[in-house]
Amino acid sequence: MKNNNKMNLGYRSLSKDELYLISRAEFEKRKLITKEFTQKLFGNFKKAANILDKLTRKGRLIQLQRGKYIVVPIKAPNQLWTPNEFVTAKLWMVDVPYYIGYFTMYNYWGFTEQIPQTIFVLNTKRSCTKIIGNVRYKAVKINKRKYYGIKRIRIDEEAVCISDKERTLVDFIYNPIGSFENVKKVLAANLKQINIDKFIKYLISFPVISVRKRAGYILEKLNRNIPQLKKLKETIGNEKTFVALNPANSSRKGKINKDWRIIVNE
Repeated sequence: MKNNNKMNLGYRSLSKDELYLISRAEFEKRKLITKEFTQKLFGNFKKAANILDKLTRKGRLIQLQRGKYIVVPIKAPNQLWTPNEFVTAKLWMVDVPYYIGYFTMYNYWGFTEQIPQTIFVLNTKRSCTKIIGNVRYKAVKINKRKYYGIKRIRIDEEAVCISDKERTLVDFIYNPIGSFENVKKVLAANLKQINIDKFIKYLISFPVISVRKRAGYILEKLNRNIPQLKKLKETIGNEKTFVALNPANSSRKGKINKDWRIIVNE
């Protein structure tokens, strides 16, 4: 009886229509409510807009963007529920090809112990930052040629797209966290745990040649007995530009590695 009273208290301020909308969404297992769905349910645009606005102000809907809302479950007490960040990222992207990556995945795969304060959502359409339910989300637009190496995991009955471990390593070389020394440490720590064939394939597909050069040089230093490195080196071809091994170091002074077209500026 005590639990029922608490639940009733949480919904005492809701109208019959507001409660019906949330109940209907949960019955149909909808985590996302749209303006169109609500209008179809009540048959009146103005009424639908009013209900959505009131439920948002009462904390029973979380607005993703205009006309799109996450449903706060009926059993959740007011102010004590937040949606899963990965599921929220998926719902935010709707039908845009995306994957959760960068610093979010560096922590997920154990490359760093730092807990990111932002959920990074790489996608093929837009770049923007948005606060959803007190969590910061950053959409990063990427070239379609970088959209690969996607792993789907299930969270709360939703299939969520993340970068797999090998793809996350490629991103880590391209966009590292902390000093560039971390790139070598992370590669060394994970070299025996990853699918090296897949990793080299991902590097070859990555459309930034400097990433392939740096990765090839470091991998060769770590283990000269990686036969797949020959294929990676072939993708550099006759490209004659030398790149600094450590892009964070403004100095371009250092030994020259002609095989990988690298300036070892350490």
